[in-house]
Amino acid sequence: MNISFHPQAGQISPMRAARFAPAGGRDAKPAQPSRDTVEISSEGRQAAGASALDQDWERLEASLSGMTKDEFMSQVREQLGEQELEVNWNATVDPDGQIWRESYFKSYVTQVTQFRENAESAIKDYYADAYQEALHSPLGSDLPNQLNFISAKYLCSWTDYFDTSMPAGQRQWAYTQVRAMLTGTGLRINDPYALKGLHIPTSEETSKIAKQVADDTIQELVRQAQEAK
Repeated sequence: MNISFHPQAGQISPMRAARFAPAGGRDAKPAQPSRDTVEISSEGRQAAGASALDQDWERLEASLSGMTKDEFMSQVREQLGEQELEVNWNATVDPDGQIWRESYFKSYVTQVTQFRENAESAIKDYYADAYQEALHSPLGSDLPNQLNFISAKYLCSWTDYFDTSMPAGQRQWAYTQVRAMLTGTGLRINDPYALKGLHIPTSEETSKIAKQVADDTIQELVRQAQEAK
């Protein structure tokens, strides 16, 4: 077995040969020089201090001479196997990443849905009085007259119903939201008046929480797999 070390890696110098213990046993004497050698490039001496590298080599040589090639390879495979196990636990429980993705999107959608429900509830509470007023409008209780009333109150300054106490922006929002409540169409979820006291999460905040939920899901699966091993 020949193992070559790159001279620029600063590993070991100069050209020397290390022999494994004979395959027949640690005390057996080989009939001829072993072909299982570790070849070290001579350029390595210039890459680092020769004395320290010689000491390292002597320790390595002593270690290799105390084991057979099969024992050495078995040890390497065992070490690599342990490293692979540590690195690939996530891949073991979620090989294609599907569980992580599903957890992420489920959390993201849940957050958006929950915020929308909270926002709609806050909007309806904020415009509850205006909505009731429109339902029982002086122009009539049918939908066309209800809509005419909120137009007169919030949009048409020449009518007797126009509300001069409200700023123009607030009147526009009141008209939009009350009209949606009357017609059963979607409320606007960016109302600065109705949602003044409600935190509106950014997409970055929502994504951060979703990622944490997905990570926690995978870590729990890893924990269960490790316990079952």
